[in-house]
Amino acid sequence: MRKADLLDELRAEVGVVSDKMSGSVHDLYRFVTRTLYSRMEPYQYTGIYLVSGWYFRRFCESGRSPLPPAVRFGEGLHSLAAARGGVVREQVGEETYVFVPFYRGHQLIGELIVIGTVEGLDDEDIAFFTELASLFESKMRELNS
Repeated sequence: MRKADLLDELRAEVGVVSDKMSGSVHDLYRFVTRTLYSRMEPYQYTGIYLVSGWYFRRFCESGRSPLPPAVRFGEGLHSLAAARGGVVREQVGEETYVFVPFYRGHQLIGELIVIGTVEGLDDEDIAFFTELASLFESKMRELNS
């Protein structure tokens, strides 16, 4: 299956789950991290870190990550993505790290993090991750209204 077709299939799956959800957005976070990791071979790790106090704290994950469970504000690529207010994509050795922040209004809620092979993560993946972050934001608005 072509990568574009697989990403379209994932978009549809995530959309269906999101539409049926009526409780907490946390269930959506868990579904997304599990589904991306299990369906996309180049993704070696997927996780959601949420803001708590002065830290980014790992909320859910799939795969193995070299990232610590908590990262203090001002440290690492987490903070760089938050400060930029957008995607940070960094090559670290043979892997690509992608950090995608998501917000409630102007307040940072958390970040979607994907670590994958250098050749396996491209602009098509980044666009998909950005769509997911946007979905998280809209789902939070819907559930909080």
